[in-house]
Amino acid sequence: MIVNMKPLKTILMETNNPLEDIKCVSNTKRNPSSKSSLKKSVIFCRYIGMKDTEIDYLNKLKNIDKYLESIEGNYLKFTNGLGKDFDINEIENMKLVMDNYINFENQKQVSPSALFKLNIGYEINNECLEWTKKLAFKEILKLYDANNKNSNKTIRKNFGVKMLLWMNKYLKQLFGNNSHLDAIHKILFYGDIKKHELYFLMLLSKLGCDILYINPKEDIEYQFPEVIDYSNVIKYKKMHDVEIQFPRVAINSERPLIHSKKTLSQTVETKEIEKDFHKDCEKSYEELATLAKSVVMINVYGENRKFIGGGSGVVISDNGFIITNFHVVNKGLFFGVVFENDNNEYMTYNIVKYHPDYDLALIKVDNTTKPVILNEKHLVRGQKVIAIGSPLGLFNTISDGIVSGFREFDRVKTVQITAPISPGSSGGALFDMYGKLVGITTSGFDAQNINLAVPAQCVNQFAGNIFKKT
Repeated sequence: MIVNMKPLKTILMETNNPLEDIKCVSNTKRNPSSKSSLKKSVIFCRYIGMKDTEIDYLNKLKNIDKYLESIEGNYLKFTNGLGKDFDINEIENMKLVMDNYINFENQKQVSPSALFKLNIGYEINNECLEWTKKLAFKEILKLYDANNKNSNKTIRKNFGVKMLLWMNKYLKQLFGNNSHLDAIHKILFYGDIKKHELYFLMLLSKLGCDILYINPKEDIEYQFPEVIDYSNVIKYKKMHDVEIQFPRVAINSERPLIHSKKTLSQTVETKEIEKDFHKDCEKSYEELATLAKSVVMINVYGENRKFIGGGSGVVISDNGFIITNFHVVNKGLFFGVVFENDNNEYMTYNIVKYHPDYDLALIKVDNTTKPVILNEKHLVRGQKVIAIGSPLGLFNTISDGIVSGFREFDRVKTVQITAPISPGSSGGALFDMYGKLVGITTSGFDAQNINLAVPAQCVNQFAGNIFKKT
């Protein structure tokens, strides 16, 4: 088979005013002299720093957001990174797709016709764009390989699966109802960006999307020099030293705003309760039990969606970071996180970081709840503590006890407690009577009241920059 289909060729536009130039919605308006419909002028601009005051800067962002929401082309806005949680079936399906792609790569003679016929996730209802998508995916993997020469096969496969999951999710939103070559779809990405997310923006640019990456703090060129080959930059000398929240003026294209049904009196009452809870005084067991909303159950899955174990985790930030034990997640391929009073299971396949000696790991999901507060003060023998976890799958069980000693195994310090720890409790929270996190429960011994926790000092060394501290 000979592939006669030509891919879309994108031409990177130079722009001195990306906030104005990105408003163009048709390639015929942007480049009317072009005789080939397979050539497309696109914007991929890094808009770095601030030219104006913060108020003027926010007004500009507000205006461009409002305009892009109103245009006829599709528009995606990312102000908190790309999606990270996917359905188990989606993950498994994309793993099979990636396996097929790897088999294609391993052929003795890699032919364009084999790639043309290969299924790579969501199929765009435009043959030219579908072929361009496949070539762009191949190019991004090649770039990834060049930048990650020490990466093993599993890590590379996980990268490919992540790209495929994003392609399935976002290409459907962009090209599902409008796959005409002339239309220019818009992507706005605001704030800090991870390398994998940048790879995906490059892929979208290859598909003819306009990309506007905005960061008032810093550029990304220093950590990913190749970005200069895929984009241009408008950089101002004035850099903001802290993150500025993107103005919320339009309905987010990825998730609608949810309006609370609480009355004003209920809201005031809730705030007063939270205010009283954080007073520096000992709490009742009933008050401490409310901390369960910040403790999650983690389901661990292996090959073929097989459930292979479970444990607990503790929410430590208001943007989805969860700390747990390394031994809870180290054998899993992906994880389902369950929050109290929420029937959903939030899926993630990425371990952000881990420390085998401390037996700690960090994962992240696309859901938020109130985080715990870390207390680094040293515990004393005899001090009262409570543990919250999911022993044997019994979600958010609360038990109490005391600090019965301090032990050291292979030069790693642990806290010995009498609060019961059973399988499933691992990775749960250990609180003092003030409602502050003082450890992560890690193991227990059958038929003995000997249970261990990772102390707050180790937890702080592992993830202290993420916690809200006392």
